[in-house]
Amino acid sequence: MLKLTSIQQSISIITSVGICGLLLSHKPAEAQVNVSPLIITTKAKQGTATGSITLVNTGNAVVKMKLYANPFTYGSKGFQVIESSPNDLSPYLIFSPTEVVLEPKQTRRVRLLARLLPSMNLGEYRSVIFAEPVKPPNSLEQKGGLNITTRVGVVVYVRQGETLESLIPQEISYDSKTKELYLSVLNKGNVTIRTQGKWELKQEGKQSLEGQITTTTVIAEGMRNIPITLTKERAKENIPAGKYQLTGELLWGDPLNPTQVPFNFPVTIP
Repeated sequence: MLKLTSIQQSISIITSVGICGLLLSHKPAEAQVNVSPLIITTKAKQGTATGSITLVNTGNAVVKMKLYANPFTYGSKGFQVIESSPNDLSPYLIFSPTEVVLEPKQTRRVRLLARLLPSMNLGEYRSVIFAEPVKPPNSLEQKGGLNITTRVGVVVYVRQGETLESLIPQEISYDSKTKELYLSVLNKGNVTIRTQGKWELKQEGKQSLEGQITTTTVIAEGMRNIPITLTKERAKENIPAGKYQLTGELLWGDPLNPTQVPFNFPVTIP
């Protein structure tokens, strides 16, 4: 069975008129669909993995949802749906049903089945399963105003064969436009890692700054620039110009016994 990982963040994407349209619409939502879990990670056994996702209509109107899968990645701007990927799980992922009608307050379960071919390379395959409302063709004319469609997604990772987890901090850079520091991290492993951590910025003779690295996804065999963000109490402060030393560590895996990777870089802030 699939190992379901509990994640607090939701993947919610405005797909019709965008955020501006959402802000312009003052109509209350009649149907609100939640999906869980938000992240599924599993290891295939003899090329097969199974599991399920749950859809819940917390609203007061009937809603019909369609489900479909897309390849995705995590780039410099975070989560991104892409057209194709050598690690795309979508062609090997079957889910049933592909359309679900949810009455108000109703819960429905969608079963998943992944079947990988013996000839496929070892490593990780991934896709995002979106659940999107199906609106009648004349719904815009009947109700007037803006037609807003939101979709929620579950990311699915299936690992085949031996796996390697390896994060390597590469360098630290300073963006003069955003006035933020970024830690470049390379994932040399063949599986995606969700990492967090802590950091400290020191300058000789002055009080150091410190903060936490929020949970960040670094895709398998990919690179990610992780922002080094000040605490909320000091977020509005600008770091004075000068030469500093940035130290800290990245953590992932078992919360009770996590994998730890330290980093230590000099950085000059102009």
